Amino acid sequence: MRKQSQTRRTRWIAGFAIAAILGTGLVGAGTGSVPAQALDLPSWADVEAAKQNEATAAAKVIEIEGLIAQGEAELERLRNLHADSVSAFQDAEAAFQAAARKSETLDAQAEQSRIEAEAATAQAAALVSQMYRSGGVDRNVELFLESEGDTADALLERLASMSKATERNTAISEEAQQAMNTAASLGEQAEVAEQQRETLKVEKENLEQAAAEAVAGQAEALQAQEEQQTVLETQLAALKDTTTSTVAGYQERLRLEEEERQRLAREAEAARIAAEKAAAEAAANAGNSGGGGGGNNAGNGGGGGGTVGAWYVPIPYSYISTYFQQWWGHTGVDLVNGCGVPIVAPNSGTIGFVGWMDNTGGNMIYLNHGNGYQTRFAHLSRFNVGYGQWVNAGQVIGYVGTTGMSTGCHLHYEVLRGGVFIDPVGNGFV
Repeated sequence: MRKQSQTRRTRWIAGFAIAAILGTGLVGAGTGSVPAQALDLPSWADVEAAKQNEATAAAKVIEIEGLIAQGEAELERLRNLHADSVSAFQDAEAAFQAAARKSETLDAQAEQSRIEAEAATAQAAALVSQMYRSGGVDRNVELFLESEGDTADALLERLASMSKATERNTAISEEAQQAMNTAASLGEQAEVAEQQRETLKVEKENLEQAAAEAVAGQAEALQAQEEQQTVLETQLAALKDTTTSTVAGYQERLRLEEEERQRLAREAEAARIAAEKAAAEAAANAGNSGGGGGGNNAGNGGGGGGTVGAWYVPIPYSYISTYFQQWWGHTGVDLVNGCGVPIVAPNSGTIGFVGWMDNTGGNMIYLNHGNGYQTRFAHLSRFNVGYGQWVNAGQVIGYVGTTGMSTGCHLHYEVLRGGVFIDPVGNGFV
């Protein structure tokens, strides 16, 4: 869920903190070529020494809190370097989404009006046919020339009925004509709306690419700074921790947390492999039997981490905390699991965006698939891919986090078809 968290991110990237404890550096693996903000940072030996003396520890706490504050300012600067490009894209996407909704509404109205016009026309035609079959003017004149009284009465009754039928037929014909005119008008409006939609779609896609290219240059620097912040926050937590007297004790706790994260990662990978094998076997069996077809959620088991048709569920999840459009503007589903859990590509494609999007989505990845499909992943703790990179289905692209407007560790997962958000659950992607 995209809500503002008032707490700092502390120990949810335990792997980075442990790497720092073990002496691999403050910046973190994978981004050593991009230095974080140049500060006089404390070492873990400094933290260990300070922890042995209450006064020294208190001073070190103040020092690290100051460094964290400076780091947060640097993070804010890096995140907003290309805010104008991102904002321009978001405005264009909002305009496109509005045009798409209008186009779809007009299409539906035009189709309904066309159906009504055809029904009214058919009804009018049926009345004319009925009048023709029941006799015309020649027969009425013949009846009028007959002298019997009861025949004259029949003629008057027949003429009255014909008059009423003619009036009814005229009214129905007018209704049919009006319905046809309405259908034609709505059809023309739908065509104009579709043209506007396509124009805005091209503009949106161009601005999306421009934003992605701009942000790509800052992604590594941003991630390095975020990792540095994580180390500082972990050092601060170690100093304040009263359950252990040494950094080593605190390190052991982090090691156990990291083991748990890796266990979850192994389970996710095992589930992915098992689901892939099951899907291959099901496809082979379907081919051998010459027909049939499975349900959409093949291999999912209701808990994520499997496949949905030919698509992977991006993470194993315990439950969905917020559904598509559960509240206005919620354009995806929130899959709940712990920070650091690997996120896999639901299907193969090209990375269309990777980096900080805004204070809502936080760290995000856009993945472009074929046939007009795109998937998006928000609130990530870190990335495992770069802009423009091709990824295979099931490949790890990032890790669950709680960046942006998030109250806890989860993956905000979006699916777009033709540039329009669709329900991942209702359309069989989860």
